[in-house]
Amino acid sequence: MKDFKKYFLIFSLILLSPDIFTEANMDSKTDLNGTIWHLVKNGSQHSSYGNGQVVYFLSSDAYHTHRSRKFQTWDIFSMVDGRNLVRLKKHDGIKIIKSKLNNSIYEVELLNGFYKGKTYYLIADELEKNFKQEIKEDESV
Repeated sequence: MKDFKKYFLIFSLILLSPDIFTEANMDSKTDLNGTIWHLVKNGSQHSSYGNGQVVYFLSSDAYHTHRSRKFQTWDIFSMVDGRNLVRLKKHDGIKIIKSKLNNSIYEVELLNGFYKGKTYYLIADELEKNFKQEIKEDESV
C-alpha cells in the first residue's frame, strides 16, 4: 500500500508538472494585444532599398518572409507582390490586434497615413527592433 501511494504521488507530479511550468513561464508577448507602438527606426538602412518599415497585406507573405530569414531558405522563398506592401514612415503608429502563427506575426491596425484604420501584418522581430511602445501616463493625481 505504501508503494502504491509513492508511485501514485510520483506519477501525478509527472503529469501535473508541464502545466505548472507553462503557467510560470508564460510569454510576455501575449499581453501586447491592444498596445500602441510608434516607428522609431527605419527597417532598411540602405537608401537603395527604400525608407520605412514594411507591413504586409497577407499574413502568409509575412510568415514566408519570416521563415526565410530565420532558416535561410531563400530558394523556396515566395515572391511578395509589391502592391501588397505598405511602407511606414518614422513616427507612424500601429495598434496590435492579435498575434498569429506562434507569436511570429502580429496583426496590426495602422493609425496614420493613407491606410489609416486598415489591417496589415508585421513580423514580430521587426516590432522589437524598430518600434517603441507608447506609454500611457496616469492622470489620476
